[in-house]
Amino acid sequence: MARQLPQATPEQRHRTMFIIWFALIMGVVTFGVVVVGILGKDEAPGDDLPLLTYVGLGATAVMLVLRTFVPDLVGRNMFNQAMERIKTENIQDEDEVLATYEQIFMTRLIVGLALLEGAAMLNLVAYMTESQVLSLVAVGILLLVMIASVPTKSKLEAWIRNQMENYNLENQN
Repeated sequence: MARQLPQATPEQRHRTMFIIWFALIMGVVTFGVVVVGILGKDEAPGDDLPLLTYVGLGATAVMLVLRTFVPDLVGRNMFNQAMERIKTENIQDEDEVLATYEQIFMTRLIVGLALLEGAAMLNLVAYMTESQVLSLVAVGILLLVMIASVPTKSKLEAWIRNQMENYNLENQN
């Protein structure tokens, strides 16, 4: 007989989102401290073309743009699938429905932060290899956007309300 695990409360799910958000930011910060600590202040930029720095800056621009719509596309698709499942299976349990919405919001959060984290790590590697301060500026910008993505209850509630309105508008008969 299969034993069912207890369902997480909304507070536990929100705490999980916050921990994920914080961990992804701290990964970049920790690696940044290591990179800057290894190089020190006496490492001068090389005379060669800082190709990796330019690639990192390009990746920063691309990821900042992608961050504006990719998580929303993923979330909208998952939300529509969840709504169809809720309708076809006639799920009435509000806690189960809310848990599904919160999981989708968490997935959006992770996708958005992962895009930014990848670009930040690339820029830290660029700084480590080429010592261009411009790479650290890009990391700072990416970290600010990551910090601004803090998952609050009001953001979650607004996102659910927005998704419900969009779903209802798209599926009016």
